[in-house]
Amino acid sequence: MTEVDRVLPGLDLPSAVSSLRRRLEMAELVKALIDRDPTLAPRAAAIDLADSLARLLDEMQGEGVPVEALDAIDVGDESAHWARSLAFLKVTGTYLDSISEHGMDAEARRRQAILMLCDAWRRTPPPYPVIVAGSTGSRAPTAELMRTVAGLPLGAVVLPGFDRDLPENIWSSLLSRPGSDDHPQYRFAMFLHSLELTAGDVLPLGTPPDPARNRLISLSLRPAHVSDQWLSEGPDLGDLLSATSGLALIEAPQPADEAGAIAVALREAVHQGRTAALITPDLMLGRRVAAAMERWDIVPDNSAGVPLSLTASGRFLRQTVQLIAKPVHAADLIALLKHPFVAAGPERGPHMLAAQSLEVALRRKNIAFVTLDSVGTLAEGAGLPEAWTRWLSGVLDALADAPPRDLAGLAALHVSLAEKIASGFGSHPPSLWDDATGRAVRAVIDTFLAETSFTGDIALFDYGRLLDKALAAESARELDRAHTGVMIWGTLEARVQGAERVILGGLNEGVWPEQPSPDPWLNRRMRAALGLLLPEREIGLAAHDYQQAVAAPEVVLSRAARTEESETVPSRWLNRLTNLLSGLPEQNGPEALRQMRLRGDVFLSHSAALDSPTVRRTQAPRRPCPAPPVAARAKKYSVTELRTLVLDPYAVYARRILGLNPLPPFLTRPDARMKGTVFHEIFERFFALDADFADADTAAKRLRDIAEDRLSHNVPMPAVRQHWWGQLAENSDWLIDGELRRMARSTGVAREARGRFVIPGTAVEIVGKADRIDRLRDGGLVIYDYKTGSPPDSKDVRNFDRQLLVEAVMAEGSGFPGVDPDIVAEIVHIGTGRSPKEASILLHGIDTPEFTTADVLSELVDLVTAYGRAGTGFASRRGMDFVPYDGDYDHLARVGEWDPSQPTVPEKIG
Repeated sequence: MTEVDRVLPGLDLPSAVSSLRRRLEMAELVKALIDRDPTLAPRAAAIDLADSLARLLDEMQGEGVPVEALDAIDVGDESAHWARSLAFLKVTGTYLDSISEHGMDAEARRRQAILMLCDAWRRTPPPYPVIVAGSTGSRAPTAELMRTVAGLPLGAVVLPGFDRDLPENIWSSLLSRPGSDDHPQYRFAMFLHSLELTAGDVLPLGTPPDPARNRLISLSLRPAHVSDQWLSEGPDLGDLLSATSGLALIEAPQPADEAGAIAVALREAVHQGRTAALITPDLMLGRRVAAAMERWDIVPDNSAGVPLSLTASGRFLRQTVQLIAKPVHAADLIALLKHPFVAAGPERGPHMLAAQSLEVALRRKNIAFVTLDSVGTLAEGAGLPEAWTRWLSGVLDALADAPPRDLAGLAALHVSLAEKIASGFGSHPPSLWDDATGRAVRAVIDTFLAETSFTGDIALFDYGRLLDKALAAESARELDRAHTGVMIWGTLEARVQGAERVILGGLNEGVWPEQPSPDPWLNRRMRAALGLLLPEREIGLAAHDYQQAVAAPEVVLSRAARTEESETVPSRWLNRLTNLLSGLPEQNGPEALRQMRLRGDVFLSHSAALDSPTVRRTQAPRRPCPAPPVAARAKKYSVTELRTLVLDPYAVYARRILGLNPLPPFLTRPDARMKGTVFHEIFERFFALDADFADADTAAKRLRDIAEDRLSHNVPMPAVRQHWWGQLAENSDWLIDGELRRMARSTGVAREARGRFVIPGTAVEIVGKADRIDRLRDGGLVIYDYKTGSPPDSKDVRNFDRQLLVEAVMAEGSGFPGVDPDIVAEIVHIGTGRSPKEASILLHGIDTPEFTTADVLSELVDLVTAYGRAGTGFASRRGMDFVPYDGDYDHLARVGEWDPSQPTVPEKIG
């Protein structure tokens, strides 16, 4: 009853205040209340609190409960929470007083209009038939209208899902026994009682498709206090195989399986030329089924539609508002530039090329936030078109402007920016509002533009919240593409519509019926004192919808045994039905239930068959081991790459030979690579050649200053900065003491020394950077490497981690400019983890050293020579046990598709 004015023109009532204006007014009042007492709630929650209060106000006005009744609630025996909630509830009275000058709250106006209509019809009955159909009369104004129409000479009330099999004594007990609100016929019992009628006075309209099934369902839904009637009246149901012949039961393992089985049931009905409908309160299930139907190019007529916030136009507006007057994050900008509405005309191709080039440049340069300066700097190197760069600079300049503080001004700015971005760098007009969903989104924005008289201060954050809520409240339906014989309905729409095959989906507790929403403002006692409806009302309405829907000619009952998180509990009504059938063996109840499940399993098996891949006899893939031509093979390796060449040669092949380098992420992650880079920068400065360690306190302060500078420069996450500094601070004394010991026996030669070395007898060059090289006072070099974790042991050094050993070869072979060649007496890994320690390996000065540079050089020659031969392939994950992490090129090597236990066969390419 939202259009009473059309039924009774000329109503002497003020116009209804729009939902947006009400939200704005109530949010302002809530903000004022929070400002007076900040402990009540955060200010950012004002809009959400206003919406919650508005829903309660709607209910109170619909039920005719005046706001003044709140003052009569006694909260003396309640917790302090309820007393605080009443302070918020007083906002509703203030709101009603403030809008009385401008209009009338929509729900109050609707109630008043219905009461005026009822009064007019009672005084002057209309000379034409008046029929109320499809309502249970659960709300007070609707029930009053139904009573009025029932008393008209030409009036009729059609009660949907009326149970004619319920005994008269049960009808009477529904009103006399407390707690009966959750019964499906409770509202009808109240309605008939108000008219001083009995269930026998209700005339039948039409013939039910399956009276035997109706009797079964009616008995299964009897109130709990008379469930013993299952035993006394169950035998009177007769052969249950006949009563359940039109029922099927799908018990799917997962929600995806349930959606697939339902889609098959709908598709079968289409093939048979019958209408079919899915009825479910679960919007996600409806979307899953609609997605599954796409494999047959069938678009169901979904009454829920798609929220405007999820349409292309809605997403574009939501993405745009996130960039206004704040630092423009690179990931957000690139996502917006790639939106299909941006440069949708003939310039789309050049625009996408420019956007992708900008993305690569931003990732390579590790630029987290895009500015006018960064775009100008990147434009030439990235090859961005001049016209496109000017357009993007204009967009960034417009985004940086300070936004207005009024709603209409914010909306105007938002629309202007959205159209500017959508137009692209060409002359093609924006296509934001061209289709039906775009026009619906624009209509929502127009309501914001129309609020010029609202003078309240609106922050940009609040504007974004208002927009999200307004777009989410409206939906768009694909009526032009929808199949006329396949429907997805909510429980409300299903009351006045029917189909030849009806599927009841989501029959689990918490879904159908839904869990009653918690009321943050009033507890049960307070609601009862005000005369508001209790949560059981919603369960009773859901039960009525189930009872009506299950009476269709053919019905499929469906549920999933578990969700993505946990096991589910069958709906209480489905549980009652299966228990009743299981307890009536003389009437073939258990067999009837088995047949229902078998019919449901057919849909599940068909769905599983559709999702199963076609079995083809193909040769199992082998571990990739490409063997490119010798001329194409790498002639240069870094010292850190040698470990990779031993453990995962394919990664070296992809990087060095194919020239594929992984793009860094937009969002820098505090991983081991970042930590290693930052710690190396800190140690480079802290252990500089001219560093002074004469005073430990001064050295500790210098470490703190260097760490703060490098961490703030390289680590954008404050919590990570603190965590890593804490690790350094714990090791501060150990680092200083260790340096004093090193200075006592050696002098510094180089820090972060870059070197290169051509391996004798080959054309392969090794390049690398030594963290630190010192010269011992009694002769010989020491090479150090900093580790942010534990240092490698000698076994790992022998087999894989040969960086320092190779650097020793380079140092002895004049590989580091500025470092005079000399024997390398020792290599040292300095581990700076939570348990810091040094791991030293002597190369000279002992009788039988574990490693010698001559042996290392010989093995290095063998390694590069082997990978220089045409027959040697670059196998993927050659040492899998020692590569526990995912590699950058595992997806190219299709890791996980091949059997690592099978022999590796080089494959010549190129």
